[in-house]
Amino acid sequence: MNSITESFAFRNRGKAGFALAAPMVALLLVSYPTVRENSSAGILLNLCGWLVFGLYVTFRVWATLFIGSRKDTELQSEGPYSITRNPLYFGTFCFGLSAVLLLKSLALAVVVLAGFLFYSRFVVRAEEHFLAGRFGEEFAKYCDATPRFIPSFSRFRSPESVNVSLAAFRAEAKRLWTAFLFPVAVEIMMQLRMSPHWPHWFRLP
Repeated sequence: MNSITESFAFRNRGKAGFALAAPMVALLLVSYPTVRENSSAGILLNLCGWLVFGLYVTFRVWATLFIGSRKDTELQSEGPYSITRNPLYFGTFCFGLSAVLLLKSLALAVVVLAGFLFYSRFVVRAEEHFLAGRFGEEFAKYCDATPRFIPSFSRFRSPESVNVSLAAFRAEAKRLWTAFLFPVAVEIMMQLRMSPHWPHWFRLP
């Protein structure tokens, strides 16, 4: 593989995630809420959801500062890449988990798990195949020393400074500003679901 964009799964990873999540969110919109927003459980889940959403923002920004536009030209192994080989995807998973917590839905959790398995099986594997071909033994040693997904903070190491790609950071900032609309949309959605005048067609856990 000469370029990671040759992978069908990589090119369509965003579309695949949307195709998995959008129908479930639409179904949740017309279902009875399992957990009330103003209940103790609802408040706790909201708090956890916002904390995990904060992890999403942190890892996406942190990884972008280190990787920038150098993803295919340098093997990055410091900063967030010293604790997990896939900090950007870990951040994306945190976004999905925050959606599960804010929407308080086990059904959505199943969808997020399916998305994680898709990314792990096809997208991440395609990237690793490309990086193995590009960096060879260096990448093999990096894989042996660094967890594939779940961060291991005991392995953290970082230089005093990094060169930042402003173009890459601007692109990520635009994605994050769009992502910040999601919790707002969720709050509106949950308020609608609690209204007795809103259509409730069925129950979803």
